[in-house]
Amino acid sequence: MDSPLDDQQAGKRALVERAAGRAVDLFIPSPRSLGYRARIDLSVGPTGRLGYNRPRSHDHNAIDACAIARPEVNEALRALNEAIPDARGLDRLELRSNGAEVVLHARLADRGTRPDAARALLQAAPLPVALNGKALKGDPRVRLTVAGVEHLLSPETFYQVNLEVNEALVDTLRALITPLRPAGVLDLYGGAGNLSMPLAAAGTPVTLIEREGAAIRDAQATAKRLGLPLRAVGGDAGRFKAGDQFFDVAVLDPPRAGAPGLMDQLVVTRPKAIAVVSCNPAALGRDLGPALKAGYRVERLIALDMFPHTDHVEALCWLTRG
Repeated sequence: MDSPLDDQQAGKRALVERAAGRAVDLFIPSPRSLGYRARIDLSVGPTGRLGYNRPRSHDHNAIDACAIARPEVNEALRALNEAIPDARGLDRLELRSNGAEVVLHARLADRGTRPDAARALLQAAPLPVALNGKALKGDPRVRLTVAGVEHLLSPETFYQVNLEVNEALVDTLRALITPLRPAGVLDLYGGAGNLSMPLAAAGTPVTLIEREGAAIRDAQATAKRLGLPLRAVGGDAGRFKAGDQFFDVAVLDPPRAGAPGLMDQLVVTRPKAIAVVSCNPAALGRDLGPALKAGYRVERLIALDMFPHTDHVEALCWLTRG
């Protein structure tokens, strides 16, 4: 008899297959079906307790542990609840883990909150703390190693919540790109370089485009610190135009809304391959259309269970010229 998790995975596979119009070649499950989230975003309830708002509701559910959070995140949550039993005056608090160490990023509730009161409150936290993106106590950056590359991620920089599945995603993408020996890789919506830093570490020149300031600064700092051939450019990847950069392999990891119109620009220069990473099958199906029309084919389709016990699924679509 299939388990509920098996049913979830079958449904996610079907979503990706409908989007791409072909069978999934590989489904990568999460090694952890529970206890996998390396980041949790907590709200402050009316009594000052930390927890989650119920879906589509302002009702607040105070928690001491979260079933899908990593063990070290839950340990940090329990310690934080003991140290700050009343967090009123703060808006949201994000616990961020690299798999071993946890840091805290807190945000003020509104302009009326006194920053000095918030700072005093957060000094009691038994963790490195950032307030509104700036270090307050200790070093609140996340030291995260992915495929051998150590990233130092600022408090506002995004990274994937499932560390093990993200490692599998990066390894899989690297295995697809490396045999092509590209002269240049274009990494659009590249964030802090999660997908492309390992390629640069192997000597492949990379141009990364990202609009979020903290992420682009982190990417620039990592490339400089490690001496990598990666140029990180601040800007809107969705506005990329054919001819803006040299590349013969493109990597896209757009937000949930996808990248409407971008594929039309990428196929003009006829790159060897295009990799699309997507957390939204509907947007993926739309974004693939111009490439398929231009003669590309989906050579590999991989689904990854980045978010067990949710309706969300990550997909990697590898397009090559037909």
